[in-house]
Amino acid sequence: MDDHLLTPSLLRAARALLGWSQTELGQKAGVSRKAIATFETAKPSDRTDPRRKAVLQTLRQYLEVECDIEFTFASDKTGEGVRRAKSR
Repeated sequence: MDDHLLTPSLLRAARALLGWSQTELGQKAGVSRKAIATFETAKPSDRTDPRRKAVLQTLRQYLEVECDIEFTFASDKTGEGVRRAKSR
């Protein structure tokens, strides 16, 4: 896993792809629903707070490893996106 942090839109898209509410994701990943709600509306500068960064890394790891979610992070050549890495 590289050091890219999830963006609010990537986190919302991953939940939508799984059909999960904030509460469901929080319970499964061990993160509070309030933290997820906060991240999904956060400004980019909010993601650099060390505590928030740690929770975003936890969420990303859970989604990638346990849910087979694959994130594409924005670059100068592509936009961001979310997809299932493999079918279950």
